[in-house]
Amino acid sequence: MKRILLSVLMVLLTMTPLMAKDMKINVIIGGASFTATVDDTETGRAFYSLLPLALNMNELNGNEKYYYLDSSLPTSSYRPGTIHTGDIMLYGSSCVVLFYETFSSGYSYTRIGAVDNPEGLSQVLGNGNVTVKFEAQPPTLDRGDVNGDGEVNISDVNSLIDFLLTGVRP
Repeated sequence: MKRILLSVLMVLLTMTPLMAKDMKINVIIGGASFTATVDDTETGRAFYSLLPLALNMNELNGNEKYYYLDSSLPTSSYRPGTIHTGDIMLYGSSCVVLFYETFSSGYSYTRIGAVDNPEGLSQVLGNGNVTVKFEAQPPTLDRGDVNGDGEVNISDVNSLIDFLLTGVRP
């Protein structure tokens, strides 16, 4: 039993965790790159799985760029009330929208994520259509933090044992 526990601890201290903490992407427009965080939702994970994408996004209303995907993504729409600069949303089930102005809206969207620091986004997107690239960043991983709670402690050992016995990720 002592050997098993020591083996588990060694694996815990040297392994890459089983789950990334968040889904970071690069949003690239021309020569400018913005970091965005994709929400850990069914819609966010489905969008993230499509990356990399290069979308020729169309201009609409002086506040957003949009593109219709060839396939639908899962939806969980709601009326956000206020759209914020940098929001990445899904209109309907296949229209990806990148907002570059903050404004009030009565439309329903499913949130995909948001640009972390949208300063300069509206200037880069400009007027008219533009190609926007969405690329996944390598996940940020902390060795030993198996359950992704930001700490390395005994709960990581429990999560690792649960994973080894059940195959279910923490």
